[in-house]
Order: sequence, then structure tokens, then C-alpha cells
Amino acid sequence: MSLRFNDLLARALLEWPDEIDLSALLHRDAESGRYSVAGLYDTADIREARYIGTDEEIVMRNLHNAIFGVLHDVAKYMTHTRLSYLRSEAVRLEFEGHLKACMEMPDLGYPPAAIELGRCYFTENGECGGG
Repeated sequence: MSLRFNDLLARALLEWPDEIDLSALLHRDAESGRYSVAGLYDTADIREARYIGTDEEIVMRNLHNAIFGVLHDVAKYMTHTRLSYLRSEAVRLEFEGHLKACMEMPDLGYPPAAIELGRCYFTENGECGGG
């Protein structure tokens, strides 16, 4: 498995539909700006769940969660989008933040091998990315 960010992202995006319907905003609260997108959480959760208990769990679940986060943000402004339209930099920023946080929270129970995979990711890509 390549740990280069662009390779990981390309692999993860293959697991998503080409286009996502973001038109149904639920629980929209104008005061707080909070909302959910019908079906988006479930779409992401299905992709993340494939990796539970695997060696790649810490990387791939956080990457799918980052894609979810960027799509959730996009839903504020668009009713649908193609995954190929997402800026890889936006996904990367969210992904690396989540990954670092998971690596630093022992209560999540990731085994030492998972933490090492996270370290290898950052060694491969630089602490703030770069490739």
C-alpha cells in the first residue's frame, strides 16, 4: 500500500459514487448554521466500516471521514457535486488533522502498529504534507 497522499485519495475516491446528491439538508438551524445532509453520513460510514479491524484502519477511516467533512461543507453551497471536483488540498488538511488527533488519543485504542502507520504516512508526505 502506497502511503503517498494522492495515491490514498485516488484509492478512497474509487470507493465513493462519482456524484453525490447534497440537496436534502436536514435539521437546518439558521441561528447556529448546523445541518446534516440526508444520506451523506451513511454513505461515508459504509466506506469507513470496511476498514474496521484492518491494518489500514487509522488511515483509511480518517481519509473517508475527511472526504465526508469536505462534502458536508460543500453542501452549504451546492445541491450536488462530483467527487472529482473536490480540492485534494481541502481533503488533505482535514485528513491530516484527524489522523494526528487519532494518533495522539490513546483512549481510541489504536494498536501501536496503527500509530506507526500514521507516523509512516507523515514521514512519506512530510509533517504538513507536500506531495
